[in-house]
Amino acid sequence: MLVKLVDLFSFLSVVLRAGTLVCQSVLLGGVLFVLWTARASSQTSAYSIENVQASSWKLLRISALGLAIVQVLYLYVDSAVLMASADIPFNWVVGANFFISGCIVLVAALITAIIASGNKKVAGWALPVLVLVIMSASVMINHAASRMEGRPLLVALSSAHELVTGFWIGGLPFLILALYRANDLKTRWYITERFSRMALICVAVLVISGTVMSVLYIGSWQGVLGTAYGVMVSAKALMLGVLLLLGEVNFLLLRNTSKDQVMPRLRRLIEAEVGIGITVILTAASLTSQPPAVDQVSDTVTPQQVWQRFKPALPRLTYRFLPEVASLTGQPAVQSPSASAVNVDGVPLTTRLINNSIESEANHHWMGIVVLTMGLLALLARTGKAPWAELWPLLLIGIAIFIFLYADTECWPVGWKTMGACWVDPEVFQHRMAALVCVGFAVFELRVRKQKKENDPWALVFPLMCALGGAVLLTHSHAIVNVKENMLVELSHVPMGILAAFAGWARWLELRLPQKDRAIPSWIWPACFVLIGAGLLNYREM
Repeated sequence: MLVKLVDLFSFLSVVLRAGTLVCQSVLLGGVLFVLWTARASSQTSAYSIENVQASSWKLLRISALGLAIVQVLYLYVDSAVLMASADIPFNWVVGANFFISGCIVLVAALITAIIASGNKKVAGWALPVLVLVIMSASVMINHAASRMEGRPLLVALSSAHELVTGFWIGGLPFLILALYRANDLKTRWYITERFSRMALICVAVLVISGTVMSVLYIGSWQGVLGTAYGVMVSAKALMLGVLLLLGEVNFLLLRNTSKDQVMPRLRRLIEAEVGIGITVILTAASLTSQPPAVDQVSDTVTPQQVWQRFKPALPRLTYRFLPEVASLTGQPAVQSPSASAVNVDGVPLTTRLINNSIESEANHHWMGIVVLTMGLLALLARTGKAPWAELWPLLLIGIAIFIFLYADTECWPVGWKTMGACWVDPEVFQHRMAALVCVGFAVFELRVRKQKKENDPWALVFPLMCALGGAVLLTHSHAIVNVKENMLVELSHVPMGILAAFAGWARWLELRLPQKDRAIPSWIWPACFVLIGAGLLNYREM
């Protein structure tokens, strides 16, 4: 039980680290926005800019308080994990880097919230100082600070990378709020143009710093798809590419579309940018839990091993288990003569591990059939020639039941483990939460498709839940000791997480964009479902 609690807290640590990075980015973006982007000028209406500044200062205070709250939880969870795993008292934890860093960020965030509520002249010089303090504390616990070689360069690159990420992605919520709060088109245009110029600089710094760090941390092309770190970096790069594509669309709209027509489209596209940007930050948080690829030279998976695992094969739809040879004391099963499968290192697998893999593969493949069918039905419904295909969300309830019963057959209600013991297992916990998410999908999407209301807020539940599912999949953890096996699992889950996120935000754009601009996103998200289903059908663990 203690081991399972440690595993659960380790997963929560990654989630809270992601929350810390999100709140930190919003705080950084907010500081630049209130001090520079939304600064009053002769090109703005006094009334509009006052509204924008008031709402921006409020959001900055909320982000600072959010960072403080998440940091308290993060310190508690990480301290509990360290105390339990290393069997040390709390007074030993206090001297750890993560604890010192967390306390600095906590205090700086609280001071930021206080200053943002007071004299704005004081805030003008105090907030930049607090930003530097938070950035310094954040860098204390990333990969750059732990390197023995090239540390000054890596620290500088990492600091610049986090800073411009906050200024750009963290500033996007403030831009959306400003576009709603500004009462005149002239002020909205002024703020958007200033933010656009700043974003271009941030993107350039982000790409340059990210490229250099990728080269230094990955070291070779084989490390890109041969390590979990390389896979996560590739995922970040892909999502960044989509963000840049959306940014390019925004740029073209600003340059080639009249001011009165551009704003409705611009706000919706920025909303999608915020969602994908947060997903990128979540992926970065997951990345911090992986050792750099240059430190895993002996644990790098070869292209041949990747092909062997992911080459197309017929799906496994039956549960043909090998005879269990484990003792009644619960010790690991011994090798059965019929158990000839080996892992990526050429080591024979035990009967129990083979049976677990057979069960997992069959579960994934059955799920693949359902998800693939959902995507195909959604595409068919999109053509308008098969109204009955609009009922595809019903399949989500079947997925939820399947996950609850068969994703972990050793757990309640079909297995020997109690319900309480299952919920503290991080992998089972994530599976059960995924089942609840599927039920939410079905209920809200069926309601939306039945009523067909324009601008129905309930319609946004499906894309948000879908995007959330993708984000959870990108932070999904497995209790796998073998580094290579862990990498192969990541290689199968990460693409599906990215596709789920893209599906969610494509559906969001379909619902939020003006009617004449919805065609492209309306085809993208069902296609993503089809690809997710195909990926599940080819899922392998052996």
